[in-house]
Amino acid sequence: MKLSIVVPTYNERENLPLLIKKINDVLKEIDFELIVVDDDSPDKTWELAQQMAKEYPFTKVIRRINERDLATAVLEGFRNSKGDILAVMDADLQHPPEKLMGMFEKIIKGADIVIGSRYVEGGEIEEWDVVRKFYSKFATLLAHIFLPRSRIIKDPMSGFFMLKRKVIENVELNPIGYKILLEILAKGKYNSIEEVPIRFRKREKGKSSLNLANQIKYLRHLLRLSWETKEIHRMLKFAFVGLTGVFVNLGILWTLTDIAGIYYLLSAIFSIEASIISNFLLNDIWTFKDRKEKGAKEWFKRLAKFNLISLPAFPMQLSVMGLLKELFGVYYLMAALVGILIVFIWNFVANSLWTWRKVQ
Repeated sequence: MKLSIVVPTYNERENLPLLIKKINDVLKEIDFELIVVDDDSPDKTWELAQQMAKEYPFTKVIRRINERDLATAVLEGFRNSKGDILAVMDADLQHPPEKLMGMFEKIIKGADIVIGSRYVEGGEIEEWDVVRKFYSKFATLLAHIFLPRSRIIKDPMSGFFMLKRKVIENVELNPIGYKILLEILAKGKYNSIEEVPIRFRKREKGKSSLNLANQIKYLRHLLRLSWETKEIHRMLKFAFVGLTGVFVNLGILWTLTDIAGIYYLLSAIFSIEASIISNFLLNDIWTFKDRKEKGAKEWFKRLAKFNLISLPAFPMQLSVMGLLKELFGVYYLMAALVGILIVFIWNFVANSLWTWRKVQ
């Protein structure tokens, strides 16, 4: 089976020669091609790649004019490839070429997608500061929240991966930014995914493409994928269910406080639990109906998880209510509403990732 390796480039003239030589050494025993897709680099990376293609004829060069986007460059490489197996990697030598053969063998043995992962056991990142690590982990968390299919892997943000062509055949891919793997995970046709540990190396030459503009592109891409895969629709359903819980909560709170004459904080305990049960029932039969295990035992497990996740709602809402009413004189119903809003995000994220984690 032929392997096509797509390498998007922009100002990688210093790194490309070493990358091509290393790929040649690693893959000399199999049939492969290297497709360099350059976005008209000012340092003329494309020109150097064309020169090297004379010495390394497996190299194909595509120069794009007036376009600059990593994800669409990868798609351009896919369209111009001949391989049954496709791979994507950066040109900056942060992705280890020596891992290519092992990834190829896993595909041959049956995996649909193989990902070079920094976060599985044995994976490593060279010399990232705390801020960069936080950004990476936070971006991964967002992917797991907004794209449930990404939860089965630990490094959905990886730019180093390999897949069978059939995974994306007849699949409409329209990514933006630099995280095309998310697009494939969200829309691709696959059954088996494996992650292999990699040592994500320090960039030796050139400048990183990570900047605010690309971070904004990532968020746009993630939200668009979430909308297309209807996960945002699920969030809206969860919010609607939460709104019904507000009426249950406030209605019981008002009844117990104003009519029954019970102290408002004690009333809040009963009203919160009533809203928790109401929210669970509606979410189970509507919001997450496609992601629940069948059977009474599993139903009670979900109910228990939902209650455990909702436990912080008690101290959070009670604390907010007490703080706003006693210190600032806010009307107790308004104070309760503020507390409800604060716990909404916590409830959705935790329940989506735990109570109804199953993804079809």
